[in-house]
Amino acid sequence: MTPSIALLLSITSILVLLRLKLAPGPSVFVGCLVLSLLILPPLQAPVLMFETVTNLGTLRLVGIIICSLTMSKLMEIKGLLLRLSHTLESVGPKLALHLVPAIIGLVPMPGGALVSATAVKGLTGRLGLSPAQATYVNFWFRHLWEASIPVYPAVIAASVVLAVPLGTVVTTMLPSIPLLALTGGIVSWRVLKGVRSERTQSLTVREFLDDLVRAAWPVLLLVGLVIGGLEAAFAFIIVVVVLSLQQRVTRDEFRKAVRYALGPRVMFLLFSVMLYKTVVEQSGAAYALFDDLSAMGVPTALMLLALPMLIGFATGLSVAFVGISFPLLLPFMGNGDGLNSAALFLAYVSGMVGYKASPLHLCLVLTVEYFQSRLGDVYRLIIPPLIAVVVVALLAYLVA
Repeated sequence: MTPSIALLLSITSILVLLRLKLAPGPSVFVGCLVLSLLILPPLQAPVLMFETVTNLGTLRLVGIIICSLTMSKLMEIKGLLLRLSHTLESVGPKLALHLVPAIIGLVPMPGGALVSATAVKGLTGRLGLSPAQATYVNFWFRHLWEASIPVYPAVIAASVVLAVPLGTVVTTMLPSIPLLALTGGIVSWRVLKGVRSERTQSLTVREFLDDLVRAAWPVLLLVGLVIGGLEAAFAFIIVVVVLSLQQRVTRDEFRKAVRYALGPRVMFLLFSVMLYKTVVEQSGAAYALFDDLSAMGVPTALMLLALPMLIGFATGLSVAFVGISFPLLLPFMGNGDGLNSAALFLAYVSGMVGYKASPLHLCLVLTVEYFQSRLGDVYRLIIPPLIAVVVVALLAYLVA
């Protein structure tokens, strides 16, 4: 069996299992086993599992997620989340629901949607949103900027791979911001149009800022440390320690928060996602897929759309779809005088759509776990605007 067919079968198996309401962690793990058994030597799968568990990247990610969930639980236990919810409602609950994840989204961090979910959880409950609706709004607006601001690793990687100035990539992808805001906002408006909300209190600007800092200072401190250049893992550790000391967290409270963070479902999910990424890289399935598409004479527009989207969906990582598919698509991204901006926009948006919809995308699946929603219900909200985004990008390419 060819690696590209094995990859597609693996993705299909994950989607089928999710459709059957199996949890994301086991679904991804089974998909990983399918891919491994179809194209890797029998003894290589256990080796890759061991390498994944002991890999520094995996350990770093696990550490960050544990600290993020611990911080979230401590803020809930000490009443900071409830206070933050009341403060945000003073500027208008619906506006705050969108602004908080968007602002936090300016800072790239693994599992960053968990941070914004922590900040808006109380607000979503008071507005009466379903778990799927809360997941959608938080996830979508947390990812408004990722294709167009130069702090995101995938944007930097695109500049390096294409050998063009970083500013060129940023300028080319800038239209993605209003495109994502508009398409996502339409769905959000439909979700919230029947929700009645009023400001719970009237605050002056000074009172609002004072209450906001008092309630959200752990999140603000975290964002400040990351913007200041501190490694995310260390930033989370510092915030958890300072939060514990400042709030005088008891031993029982801290133990409860850590026990929550070490939930087996989340830990198994992290392992499964990282293992799948490793298998895709080791098998060369992505490169085989490009070769097969080329041999079939697939049109350029479809290549620019399909390859990044499939790689993004198969890995759940923005850097992966850029790093794997862009070098293969380089011949299609030049126009004789330099960069073909329309081709870059289509390829990047397609990859972004693929990884946004991926059940391996940590921000998506962790937010699903956090709000206790069903991935299928969230997909019903996410898929329509994602389709609209990629259709606009394709039309822009065809017209250019």
